[in-house]
Amino acid sequence: MRIIFIGPPGAGKGTQCELLSKALNVPHIGTGGMLRALDAQCENQIHLRIDRGHFAPDEFVLEMVAKRLSQPDSELGYLLDGFPRTLVQANAFDEQLRDSAMKLDHVLHLRVTAEVLVERLRKRSEEENRADDAEEFIRERFRIYDVRTAPLLDHYRKQGLVRDIDGADTADAVHASICRCLELPVRQS
Repeated sequence: MRIIFIGPPGAGKGTQCELLSKALNVPHIGTGGMLRALDAQCENQIHLRIDRGHFAPDEFVLEMVAKRLSQPDSELGYLLDGFPRTLVQANAFDEQLRDSAMKLDHVLHLRVTAEVLVERLRKRSEEENRADDAEEFIRERFRIYDVRTAPLLDHYRKQGLVRDIDGADTADAVHASICRCLELPVRQS
């Protein structure tokens, strides 16, 4: 399966991708982690952008993702977490899929209230020491998501791919909802 996860910062995309990756035996490809892992000296400007809650340049992300998707473990499917984040990226990715005679299976939209998101991000900031989760950048990340990423939902709804998932529950409960949505067996904890 080829699945995109969309949701605001803190919605649980990474957590759910990790769980579903094990269930489907396909790679979880998280662009946020890939960007944070860049050599800080080589990609200093990108780190400055993402540490303040902004997006990396579309062209850079498209190239990075294309390179990752060309690896053998992605041939049978993948879970995309944090890509695409803009309509430019979505349109370019649609074209890449058409050129390679592939298609997306689903776009899972994790819906979570702002109050829950803020609490999750504060906790993650403390536990993982992520600069982009610092309180002064949280609201900016939400604003950027609303302006640049939320429109992707309309883009993919027109293609009949979006499945809305309540992401406010526990990780296991959300995973069970995703499995039911995808008609997969629900794992027992």
